Amino acid sequence: MSENNAVPEVSHRDDSTAARIYGLALVAGVLLIIFGDTSPVEASGFVSPFLVMYEQRR
Repeated sequence: MSENNAVPEVSHRDDSTAARIYGLALVAGVLLIIFGDTSPVEASGFVSPFLVMYEQRR
């Protein structure tokens, strides 16, 4: 039997903050699709860099 020496990832932020950020990104994407006359692919291309920046700071 092998031992698992993996260290769990430590999050410095609360899970509710991540849920808020991802929820706001979803709302922003939907608003871009409805009011911005963009396709879902274009909306996700606009929103995803902000989520990547959030995850890198996490």
